[in-house]
Amino acid sequence: MKHTDITATILEKAEVAPRHVWMRLSCSWGSAEPGQFLHLWLPSTDDPLLRRPYTIYRLREGEMEILFQVVGQGSALLAERNVGDTVTMLGPLGEGFHLPPKDATALVVGGGVGMASLYLLVERLVAEGIETRVLLGSRRADYVLCRDDLAELGVALEVATDDGSEGYHGFVTDLTARVLDDDRPTNPRIYACGPTPMMRALTKIALDRDVQTEVALENRMGCAMGVCLGCVVPIRHGEGREYQRVCKEGPVFNARDVIWEYRI
Repeated sequence: MKHTDITATILEKAEVAPRHVWMRLSCSWGSAEPGQFLHLWLPSTDDPLLRRPYTIYRLREGEMEILFQVVGQGSALLAERNVGDTVTMLGPLGEGFHLPPKDATALVVGGGVGMASLYLLVERLVAEGIETRVLLGSRRADYVLCRDDLAELGVALEVATDDGSEGYHGFVTDLTARVLDDDRPTNPRIYACGPTPMMRALTKIALDRDVQTEVALENRMGCAMGVCLGCVVPIRHGEGREYQRVCKEGPVFNARDVIWEYRI
């Protein structure tokens, strides 16, 4: 898919959870695949100098939404921008998720703000008539994201919280194992995004049960064009390994191909 560099205007913004910001921006991109991302630059500053990657949360005609956690200088500066300010966006970038067969049950597993990489997929799964269950892990109830948007799609959200303040008391990986073992969904496929330890544990759960799983990685990037090699990840290749670029061959990978023990 062709990618385009555009100047976008911030149309609306809101803090939807502690240090989690949702933004709606003008956007002339016609479409994007679930799992693809954009590379964003704040034109009014040269510190940080490099663009930052943000997942495409939702895309509408003439508009795009992003959802991100404030974790560093780049995201903090973006969160401080006001309605009417402009940013520069390059995208859509990367390879996205692959839809499952019609008879599958999609288990969409998000860890915290990782859910931002999965909403567009859920939207597509629902449109295709594929049975979909969303499992979201969060530290506590007030960090649960995307609740209203998922409800509008008619998809039930099953929550796991670290402190037990909502839903399952424990990790979303344990909740996923329980769903697979107790509910035995038909022809399950797992789609996930979240912290590396979560996805590493989820991959083991999936492999132990022979469940096909795709994961969206969120590595740091320099160019997002496949040139700088700053985002490479080790991938199984025959009896050995090779390094692939999250910005080009990813960000979505088959979970069984990722060599998780090399990731930090």
